[in-house]
Amino acid sequence: MYEIKGKTAVITGSGRGIGREIAIALAKEGARVVVNVKKRVDDGNETLRRVREYSDGIMVQADVSTRQGCRDLVKKSLDAYDKIHILVNNAGLGIGMPFLDTDDRLIEKMIGTNLMSNIYCSQEFGRIIQDNGCIVIISSLAGIRPMAMLSLYGTAKAAILKMAEYLAIELAPKHIRVNAVAPSVVKTKMGESLIDFLHISEEEYGLKHTLTGKMIMPEEVADAVVFLIKSQSITGQTIVIDSGQSLLSGLPSETVGNNSTTLSII
Repeated sequence: MYEIKGKTAVITGSGRGIGREIAIALAKEGARVVVNVKKRVDDGNETLRRVREYSDGIMVQADVSTRQGCRDLVKKSLDAYDKIHILVNNAGLGIGMPFLDTDDRLIEKMIGTNLMSNIYCSQEFGRIIQDNGCIVIISSLAGIRPMAMLSLYGTAKAAILKMAEYLAIELAPKHIRVNAVAPSVVKTKMGESLIDFLHISEEEYGLKHTLTGKMIMPEEVADAVVFLIKSQSITGQTIVIDSGQSLLSGLPSETVGNNSTTLSII
């Protein structure tokens, strides 16, 4: 069992939502935590406040969709703590839009946040992670099961799932394990916006599209991350957290807006 207490963990995109809960969960385990935000400094400071209820931590503002942003995050993390042991690539952006209507600016933003941040940070931190450390990638069920209107998001999330397998092989000589978590709709601002987009209630979503009758809580994703970090015999694997959603077939589409466009929750 990998001992988290006393280790240093960096969580990208941890100002709120899933990232915040991962930061808090690791702090509860005794890790020193580096909180990262791109712009929302107030959110980052709130996460840091919660982290410091249990352990030591700092907050670093850096745009991890860029190489320089990842390098800045590495430098400031090492300035505060001599060694880095754990990286959680959580930064992500979900925007629903028809593929043919997506312009270059949005394409670059989606690919940068969801894919390039994983590549850049995994490279930069992969060079310096020590003591049999690990990397956990936060992907999505959309990277496994196609979902209308989320073509770019799902494509990027699929890519990082496969990347976890490749990195598990390539980083094994450095004694770094790499795994992924693929949640479905999580009760965060992003998840709730999807429910609103479908014009259905949270309860209706749970009853129609899951086996458990409920949305996933961000704390449940954080629990899976902690499990993967502790489990030293697991690498190159993905844990799917979807309330049984992927076991359901032929799910009805929900009409979006007043036009004929549909968004299938599958």
